[in-house]
Amino acid sequence: MTFLLAEMQTRINAAGLRSFEGDVDRFAIFSLIVRESLRRNPRGKAISTHSLAISLSRSFETVRRHVIALTEAGLCVRGQYGVLVRAEVLERPDIAAMMRLAHDSFVSFVEGLEQLGEWSGARPAAKPYDPQVGIAASVDVMLAAVDSNRTIHRNWLDLMLFSTVLYANLQRSRAAGQPFGFGPDHAVRPAALAEAMSLPETTVRRRLKLLVEEAGSLKRVAKGYIVSDAWMAQPGAAETSARTYSNIRLIVTHAVANGFPIDRPASVYIDGRPSAVQFV
Repeated sequence: MTFLLAEMQTRINAAGLRSFEGDVDRFAIFSLIVRESLRRNPRGKAISTHSLAISLSRSFETVRRHVIALTEAGLCVRGQYGVLVRAEVLERPDIAAMMRLAHDSFVSFVEGLEQLGEWSGARPAAKPYDPQVGIAASVDVMLAAVDSNRTIHRNWLDLMLFSTVLYANLQRSRAAGQPFGFGPDHAVRPAALAEAMSLPETTVRRRLKLLVEEAGSLKRVAKGYIVSDAWMAQPGAAETSARTYSNIRLIVTHAVANGFPIDRPASVYIDGRPSAVQFV
């Protein structure tokens, strides 16, 4: 699951940060507002700034500032029960494309797990499948990863960089015919990370340094950065992975109960399996 989850996170983050000019917090906040705006219950279609702050472990003032910016940009609007995405925004070509990619990234994630034998024999609920179920599930998976990693990676940016380095390492090891594990030859450069994720290289370098020196989750080698195997072997990392997996199973189970075809996930791709994010 490690590679599949890192792949899904990297695909969605790369697309989202490209749309939001590298602003990680604003993309995260917008994603959660979209998730709530897709609810069928009118009362549940909005979310308060306070709830956003709690869900994302960000300060109220930080979230409030981004909500104001999203509102002034015409992406969101304040309603009776909180903030929600403007209905017409969901039809904008760039936002619609981002939502389709998030949906198809979730489908690809579940398809990969299904091929590994997960949910063997499971059957979907007897109800029509609505792609909004997959879009909401994609946001929930991203939030579940953030929630499980709060004690290790304190914010969305650090977790995003960690998972992106992990994905790049595994992607390169697989391309070299080594499907299990990775080494110094599979490192990724800060410049490649910055370009792929639409982030300033100075920011990437600063956060990577902290992930090496403070969190200990990354290791710097001659060719760039790799995930620390010593850190991955720690009980805390294993516990975090198990907690993440448990939460994700609940999310997928909920999607299945709402019509997601767990027995044939590939049948509900909108645009098809998303392309792999490349690091050059």
